[in-house]
Parts: sequence; structure tokens; C-alpha cells
Amino acid sequence: MSDPPDLARLVAQWASKADNDFRNAEYTLTLQEDCPFDTVCFHAQQCAEKYLKALLLQAGSEPPRTHV
Repeated sequence: MSDPPDLARLVAQWASKADNDFRNAEYTLTLQEDCPFDTVCFHAQQCAEKYLKALLLQAGSEPPRTHV
């Protein structure tokens, strides 16, 4: 596990990436009739996953790696 300054930076990076996914999902919803809902769902799921990683790191737990 990282030391505290690195940990805080890592948590902030994951939260920032999650924020970007949320913004993408929110913006895509403005397309109304032409809205690709699969893309909205993808970004929403990515957002939740990244916030969860940030939360786990903040709590002192290492998120499992599922992609190598």
C-alpha cells in the first residue's frame, strides 16, 4: 500500500476519473432521441467502479485487479 501522500493523490485521481465518466454520461443524456443509452450505462458503470476503487483505497483496502 502507498504512503499517505501517495494514497491521497491516488484517491483523488480515481475520483477525478469517476467525475469525468459521470460528466460523459450526463452529457450523452442530453442527446435525447439520438441518445445511445448503452454508452450512458457504460459510463455510469465506470463511474461507480472508479468511485468504489477510490473508497476502498481511502479505507485502506487494496482494490482487486481484474484486468492485467
